[in-house]
Amino acid sequence: MAAKIYDKIPIVDTARRCGLVLDSRTLRRKEVEASCPFCGDHGPGKYHLSLNTDTDQYRCNLCGAHGNSVSLYARIKGICNKEAYLELAHESKVYPLPQSPSPQTQERQPCSLEQRHAVYSDMLAHLTLLPKHGENLLERGLSEERIRRNEYRSMPETERGRRLLADLLRSHGHDLHGIPGFRTYYGDWTLSGPNGFLIPVRNKEGLIQGLKIRLDDAQQANRKYRWLSSRNLPSGTRSYSWVHVTGNTQSKRAFLTEGPLKGDVASFLAQDALFICIGGVNALNGLNDTIRGLGVREVIEAMDMDQMTNPNVRSAILTMRKEVRKIPGIRYSKYTWNPAYKGVDDYLLSQAATM
Repeated sequence: MAAKIYDKIPIVDTARRCGLVLDSRTLRRKEVEASCPFCGDHGPGKYHLSLNTDTDQYRCNLCGAHGNSVSLYARIKGICNKEAYLELAHESKVYPLPQSPSPQTQERQPCSLEQRHAVYSDMLAHLTLLPKHGENLLERGLSEERIRRNEYRSMPETERGRRLLADLLRSHGHDLHGIPGFRTYYGDWTLSGPNGFLIPVRNKEGLIQGLKIRLDDAQQANRKYRWLSSRNLPSGTRSYSWVHVTGNTQSKRAFLTEGPLKGDVASFLAQDALFICIGGVNALNGLNDTIRGLGVREVIEAMDMDQMTNPNVRSAILTMRKEVRKIPGIRYSKYTWNPAYKGVDDYLLSQAATM
């Protein structure tokens, strides 16, 4: 009986009492549009909250928030439905001045490592590797067995495929809130990101911290890789530049390089040598903790040879070198090779070709 009473409370009047911004051009329509107070609509002048004057129901076409007049009022005021109904029933005509939705200043942080690993592992198990991406990895020197073991996968290339993947993961009991790369689109979950193949970024226990994409269509030569992230998107989550560990984690000697795929390839070509891989020359957060956690005694720098011609790269590497040398008991040295080969993976591949 109470639900029927709730439905008789005009939704537009309730929206006004809540101080929502209404689109004046739609006030005479069956569906009146307003700014959503829950997702912020991503900017003033955006109206994604639909107010149905026949059913007195509301629904946001971005974040999926929905309900009736009473539940709208209750959620905004932070009270229960009963209290909301009693306040609305007084039919007060005193409305607050309309205010644009407050922008979301706090971005969503990633959920726990264990949750991310569970979702990403299940996700990779349901994806495949396109032939063009498999050929790319083989050309780098990896074997087919190592490609399978490292679980490289191709991004779904259609929006329908991405939505189906998200639905499948949710049907398996995974909560996609806090998982970088996933977002909502008109209330439905989907995967966000450019086309390319996915590179799992793991910690020393082999847990997947995040995923990096090797882009199919890189606009710039130095922007071939991007973290899988849904930062600043509805229900989305930012990613961090996590440190990747690959190879024999029992080794007391570790090579230090930039990029998880470079490290995977170099480790394989060097008979599973231990490689610690930062996401970029300036991405040092977590590096020293990773080195300490592995218990290594020797760190060998194997950064790209463009440091010899690029002063910005050289400066960043010098900063990294100073930070690592602060770790007590660490022997630090630099691995050099023919500068005709930019990366340590390129050099090791050239050596393997001559054997």
